[in-house]
Amino acid sequence: MIKKISLSIVSLLLCLLLVLTGCSTQASVTSSTPAGTSMSTLNPNGEHTVTDNAGNEVTVPNTIDRIAIISTMPLASVYCMFTGSADKLVGLTPSSKNSCVNSMLIKIAPKIADVSTGFATGDAVNTEEVLKLDPDVVFYNTDNASDTAAAEKLQGMGVPCVGFSTTLDEGDVIETVNSWVSLIGDVLGEKITADKFVAYGKEIENIVNERVSKLSDSEKKSAVIITNYTSNGIITVAGNTFGRFWLKSIGADNVALSIEQKVANVNLEQIYAWDPDVIFLNSFSAFTAGDIINSTAVKGQDWSGLTAVKNKDVYKMPMGMYYWFPPCSDSPLALLWMAKTLYPNLFQDIDMNKEIKDYYKDFYGITLTDSDLETIYNPPAASAMQ
Repeated sequence: MIKKISLSIVSLLLCLLLVLTGCSTQASVTSSTPAGTSMSTLNPNGEHTVTDNAGNEVTVPNTIDRIAIISTMPLASVYCMFTGSADKLVGLTPSSKNSCVNSMLIKIAPKIADVSTGFATGDAVNTEEVLKLDPDVVFYNTDNASDTAAAEKLQGMGVPCVGFSTTLDEGDVIETVNSWVSLIGDVLGEKITADKFVAYGKEIENIVNERVSKLSDSEKKSAVIITNYTSNGIITVAGNTFGRFWLKSIGADNVALSIEQKVANVNLEQIYAWDPDVIFLNSFSAFTAGDIINSTAVKGQDWSGLTAVKNKDVYKMPMGMYYWFPPCSDSPLALLWMAKTLYPNLFQDIDMNKEIKDYYKDFYGITLTDSDLETIYNPPAASAMQ
């Protein structure tokens, strides 16, 4: 991994409670008192109060053994990375589970393959079926209106529901993951730290910024992230989301910046109007970069006249522990990969294969093979968002 952390930070890291051990290489976890909770309430029959990402105060049991995540979001990968297993997970949406079993996450949390999805049809949540899972707590996406409504209904049924936001800190993926880890620790009544993850993430941010900040406006490349592409349409990321964060962080001219919605349906004519230098295709899509370059994705859609296609500057985003587009436990790698992909001449000294292998060894305790790398770079169609 890149060695640019100062001696003072290195010394600090040696003292962190993030001990990478065993096959899971999990963060060290020690009992602690959640904020605003007295030690006297922390007993096997007690409760404590946490404040979630929406500012809601939620009372949860001190002892939590069953967790249902009712939203399709990257929370499962973050949970497994920092707790070391999927043992307490009892419910995931079908899309979330599909991404887990078709990713590297299955290597550190094989039991995730047994987690129930029966409470959801697609992303629609059946609260009665959630109750049958007998969860001690439910996690949900506060930025999804239907999931928030389901959580409010479950809360009224006596199930504590804790909200996690995907739009924290103006889409800063490193800070988003850090916030999620802190909240998971509060809910579990344990001290779980993401300090090493944050230190590495900030190191990558600094390295990327140092290089791309020297680009003149004329040297900057224009880019767009296609959030999803199916036979039903093209969706691009816009608004105040992590998609905007990615392109800003790597020094790209974001052609979709004028769109205020978080995600927007666009047609091919709009892509032609933007004519970006580079197209990033999110791994939510089952299509490949080659499908766009060769105009074989959807019958009748001809991408051949676009600058990015002519120059073969169309790239499918990788998928490691989760899709690399949203915040996930691989986010520092995603930032480095995107920057190197956009400006290869600025990052000639970066060996992405080595970075990924070192990261997976250090953070997950996994020794990746060259075949694993190929799968990360080229996610199978089965891993696409369902």
